[in-house]
Amino acid sequence: MSNILDIAILNGTVIDGTGRERYICDIGIKGNKIVKIGKIEEPALVSISADGLVVAPGFIDIHSHSDLSVREFPDMENILRQGVTTQVVGNCGINIGMAEGNLGRFIDEIQRKGIGTNLIFLAGQGVIRSKVLGNERRKPTEEEISKMRSLLESALDEGARGLSAGLEYEPGIFSSTEELIELAKVLNRKGGIYATHLRSEGDHLESAIEEAIEIGRSAEIPVQISHLKIERRKNWGRSEKIIEMIESARASGIDVSYDVYPYTAYMTRLNIAIMPFSFSPTDLSNSQKYREALEKLRDSHIDWDLIYIPKYGSSRINGHSILELARERGLSPEEFTLELLKRGEPVRVISFQMDEEDVKSFIKYKYSFIGSDGSGYKRRNEEDRTHPRSFGTFPRVLGRYVRELKVLSLEEAILKMTSYPAKKLGLIDRGIIKEGAYADITIFDPEKIIDRATYEDPFQYPEGIEYVILNGHIVIERGVYKGKRAGTVIR
Repeated sequence: MSNILDIAILNGTVIDGTGRERYICDIGIKGNKIVKIGKIEEPALVSISADGLVVAPGFIDIHSHSDLSVREFPDMENILRQGVTTQVVGNCGINIGMAEGNLGRFIDEIQRKGIGTNLIFLAGQGVIRSKVLGNERRKPTEEEISKMRSLLESALDEGARGLSAGLEYEPGIFSSTEELIELAKVLNRKGGIYATHLRSEGDHLESAIEEAIEIGRSAEIPVQISHLKIERRKNWGRSEKIIEMIESARASGIDVSYDVYPYTAYMTRLNIAIMPFSFSPTDLSNSQKYREALEKLRDSHIDWDLIYIPKYGSSRINGHSILELARERGLSPEEFTLELLKRGEPVRVISFQMDEEDVKSFIKYKYSFIGSDGSGYKRRNEEDRTHPRSFGTFPRVLGRYVRELKVLSLEEAILKMTSYPAKKLGLIDRGIIKEGAYADITIFDPEKIIDRATYEDPFQYPEGIEYVILNGHIVIERGVYKGKRAGTVIR
């Protein structure tokens, strides 16, 4: 065997994902594996000078929706440019492959065409329930539970590594805790995590977390709480109490952790932003039901000044809050909202419902991971308007919350992006720099790394990511995307 290395990374400051302090050394890569850590004297086909740069494991985005866009944007350049090499997809109860009929076929299709990052799939509880019960709001029978279990088992056999739920969305919202426990018991037998978009992220957050913990306890499985946040002004400041709940559950032996993104706003549909209320266009066309809906919204005291509409067709309402738009039209914000919903068209909103101090607390907690809740996009996609998290999540953590705000150290941040999520997912050879591990590596400038994506212009790449190596292939070189689809589906 030739002793020529494919890639030699020289004189880099290594933060290896174990939590140990940084150290300076060389790294040798051959094929798709790291083969040497230490002083490299062997020749290499490619040598990378990493003087003054941090060499870290490729980042793992534990909460992504790139499966929904992988056919349209298979390169996932915006993801790679953040230093992310692996994404967990199929979140919030939604799995496009299962929805189309067969996860295995979907995986085979995207693998043949090539994918920009590694992908790990979760089975979607919402899809599973829909296949058995449609959109019925009722308790399933024992036979229907059995059918749901069978669908989950098939998805796990076809490559899924766990189950996700979206309990603020239909049909997941119709599922009882008992139903979710019965389904989650399949994971106990076959392995995998339970990742949940909680039933509430605002007024009833504590009870929603208790439900997630109870599912983990009863089914004896690992639990991952998705994009943990505290919505609405009146609820701000409760992060320490929430963390105490997580810590108490962990102390009792339940493997529960959560992921968080470094922003104080989320993006969703207008009808979701006003949950728990659900108003159909048909209902709102009825004058009596319209009045009832109006009264419910008024009694809920929603922070309308914090909810913005980024893009709505070619309308001039773009970029303004619902409160502003309502006042311009001589309406109350509740009336304006119902008028939009009455049209029956999807309305995307950006809702600044989180407090920065809560975000800091959630990021700082030891067992929090980083998840973007984003997906693959092209840099310019003016037909759509996304959240800046799809272009900036990981560099924002490293630039703003590590370097500028000093919420946590660089070593702590890298842990949350690499070996911690890898361990949660059962990956023993990714998320860490060691001999024999897969060569998924991100090299960045710790003094320059920062996000540039904004709510006004979310399609901006970050700065400071110099190299990304994926399965032994250089996919970002000196900050430039090389056009290689070097990812694989990790089953």
